Order: sequence, then structure tokens, then C-alpha cells
Amino acid sequence: MRLFTVVEANALIPRLEELFGRLDRLREQAQPSRERLLQLEQMARANGADHTEEARQLRLRIEELASQMNAVLQEIASLGCEVKDVDEGLVDFPHRREGRIVYLCWKRGEDRIRFWHELTTGFAGRQPLTDDE
Repeated sequence: MRLFTVVEANALIPRLEELFGRLDRLREQAQPSRERLLQLEQMARANGADHTEEARQLRLRIEELASQMNAVLQEIASLGCEVKDVDEGLVDFPHRREGRIVYLCWKRGEDRIRFWHELTTGFAGRQPLTDDE
């Protein structure tokens, strides 16, 4: 497990913002296909209409975009940090604090690391970093 200093974690924020932006764009691209697939499934239940080929193409498109999203998440993981919530953009960085391992905690949109929390408390247990960290 890689341990981060506050400076190292802060240096990754621009890259994380970029990667989360890519995730946003991929999700936006997938949304019309998801909506259309839902429509086709509802129509098939209602009137038995056969839209098999269109549904197959939509599923393939959704799977491809999901694969691209997973690749972005793998890229984030390869940096050594942990995505805790994709929708909120929550990322934790393992960090040594007072002789124990904790997480530095960043939420998308924050310009720098300002909080930490115990491994077991999560976002709700965030505590502010001191000025000298």
C-alpha cells in the first residue's frame, strides 16, 4: 500500500479532476442508450414488439462505455488512492498520521486536501488537517 504525504495527495488533484471529468462524459454518453433500452423493454412487455437487434446494439454500447468507465477507475486506483464514491467524487489517500494509517480525504471540487479520517469512520468522520500538515 502506498502512503501519501499531503503534498503528494494534493499534487494528484488536477489529474483526479480530469479523470472524474472523463467519467462524467462517459456516463452522459451512456444515458441515452440506457433510456432507449428501458423504452424497448417496456414496449416489449406491453405489446410483444420485437426490437431484439436494436436492444442488442444498445446493450453492446452500454457495455463498451462501462468498460471505458472501469478503465478510468483502474487508472485512478493505479495512482494508489481509493475511490470511495464515484458519484460524489470521494477519494481517500492512505497516510501515516501519529504512527498509524489513516486516510487523507478529498471530495471532488475541493482545491486541496483539507481533511483526514480513520480507516473505519469514512466521510462522516472527517476531521480538519492542522495548518502544519
